[in-house]
Amino acid sequence: MKIGVVQPLEINSAISLTENALKNGAELVLLPEKWIKNIDKVPLSEFQKLAKKYTAYIIPGAFEDGVSVIAPIIDDNGNLKGIAKKIHLFNEEKLRLFPGNEAIMFTYRGIKFGISICYDVDFPELIRELFLKGVEILLVPSKVKKIGLEIWRDFLRIRTLENRIAVVNSNAYSPPDFPGGSIAIVPEQTSSGIVIPKVVGELGSEENYMIVDIDPLSYVYLRGDRLKEFVKFTVKEL
Repeated sequence: MKIGVVQPLEINSAISLTENALKNGAELVLLPEKWIKNIDKVPLSEFQKLAKKYTAYIIPGAFEDGVSVIAPIIDDNGNLKGIAKKIHLFNEEKLRLFPGNEAIMFTYRGIKFGISICYDVDFPELIRELFLKGVEILLVPSKVKKIGLEIWRDFLRIRTLENRIAVVNSNAYSPPDFPGGSIAIVPEQTSSGIVIPKVVGELGSEENYMIVDIDPLSYVYLRGDRLKEFVKFTVKEL
């Protein structure tokens, strides 16, 4: 699956970079969290037209709608398939918004995708539940500051290792505070047998896009092994 990751600075570049990614073969395109803060300013109809024109899925980012933080999912017919809501609100978001209460996944071209919005990635139980439901690629729109970028990437790498799934992140680019630095990671087994989080795509601090080609069959055996190792247990207090 060829996945486009877009780092826009404003509306025009968001649309043009998305179309460039689609022209160059992207079958799904992911944009960051809050590259525009509010949903009413997002050119959803333009993204829908592009999705239909190129028969591709587009997740145009995650935005505040006055109630929650939502990530629209546009299917390859240009229709709004559904929305994912941010379950774990961050800092001042808790004072203004309501959290979601369900994780979202969908199947496209035979691949199971999950969506996790920014701070949600800090909570391993959420990603584990998606993994147990069969998710193979996790899509993560985010808006992480420069000061926290390396810690953020640690979370992404660990989720890849914990669950043996690919993680594709689009992080907001809005200098000087938000550096972009979007990244895509897949689990890979080395010749020594150790599984590592392999970076297969990375953007710098710039308006740009990238296309990463991720084949879940390349790590299906790793997912299978991890799934067999997972056991349910209870906690007993002595």
